[in-house]
Amino acid sequence: MDASRINILRACGALLCSVAAAAPNALRGSSSANHSVQAVLPMRAVAYGALPCSEAEPCSSMPPEDMLQPGYEMQWGSSGRNDLGMMQALGANGVRLYHSFGLNSTDEGVSHSGFLDEAHKLGLNVMPGVHSNNAEECPGFDCYDYVKDAIGKGFREGFRSGDDWHPAVSTIILLNEPDFYEYDPLCVPSGPWCRVKAAISALDGLLAAETEHGVQPGRVKMTVTWSFAQRLSIDGEHEGPGTFGFQDMLAAVADASVAGYEVRTDKATLQKAFKERWINGLNTQAPWTFVRDVVSQHYARFSPMPWFIGEYGANGQPEPIIKSDLESMDEFAKMGGDFLGAAVFQFQTAYQKGGSEMNFGLFSLGDIKIGETGEVCDKRTPCKKYGVYCLKSQLPFLPGALGRRAHAVAAAWGGVVGTAGVTTG
Repeated sequence: MDASRINILRACGALLCSVAAAAPNALRGSSSANHSVQAVLPMRAVAYGALPCSEAEPCSSMPPEDMLQPGYEMQWGSSGRNDLGMMQALGANGVRLYHSFGLNSTDEGVSHSGFLDEAHKLGLNVMPGVHSNNAEECPGFDCYDYVKDAIGKGFREGFRSGDDWHPAVSTIILLNEPDFYEYDPLCVPSGPWCRVKAAISALDGLLAAETEHGVQPGRVKMTVTWSFAQRLSIDGEHEGPGTFGFQDMLAAVADASVAGYEVRTDKATLQKAFKERWINGLNTQAPWTFVRDVVSQHYARFSPMPWFIGEYGANGQPEPIIKSDLESMDEFAKMGGDFLGAAVFQFQTAYQKGGSEMNFGLFSLGDIKIGETGEVCDKRTPCKKYGVYCLKSQLPFLPGALGRRAHAVAAAWGGVVGTAGVTTG
């Protein structure tokens, strides 16, 4: 163990020896486990957007949001706080991200492969997302050029390995909750066409990027994660929370003109890719049993296409309920139907957002500073270094069992809480 690692352990007071004794394979990668872990069901992922804002060091503006850039290695890397190792220790087999493409967070030649290599070593499936917060990125809600260019740049930044995607990559999340585009001032006339045009053109752009760069799809799936709002699909054929988007995609792939779009990829090729590679996704804060029952009663129209929960929020739920929900999801996924599993929202409390967003972290940040990030930046934010603070497995702003979210996840997934950057208080 190197000196920097020992110093982090001392600073955070983490009980690494006792954790290692409880789960000896949970704190280090195992090359023999790489491929078997990637193939396993159920999906047990953690959403990761651990921006370096805290009560000890508040952010005056939004830090760069692409967590894969090498400047954040002090947070996710094994020589730093070891966030990825913490996910593995909890029992996770995947990590969901949001702004991995499209923010131009690194110069040409600076790679994201460090994050991908570390995740692969730990047996974590990586689900990178395309930055999709701003409708302005897609003129007229046509995301073809934007996604094609963003994915192409990603291939030059470590997302490809030879003629394939990097082996850690499992699923590309093209858009996150694009149904809110229909409320954007640019969506004129307001309506579902904006969200659907964005989604079908993003799919088209991804396929074009793979073709242009000679990258084979391999095992990599594609998805859009819709909100759990109650909406009517663009073709009027289905109404339901989240599932409206599942029907939107069926309608647009069959005939993109329903959203005022004309596909550039050969239509038969696009339809084949959709059939073989698409998985349906939704985000939700609702109780699992409600989500399961609502989605299941209508899912025959979408089967056998798999579906998953891209954000399991469990807002305001205590430790026993979160544990029970995750265990029930595991059992449901193991039944051999269409459900894959879920990504728990989210690894760290979002201090930069405040309010109700504080409720979702598995970990809060303590007041012990263990180091600094490297220079992190993107096309919106100048390069800067930020403090890196220890994680705490109890959310101090939530009382009792409500603040033990990490413990609930570990109990459900057969993992443990506590590695080099974590205090258990």
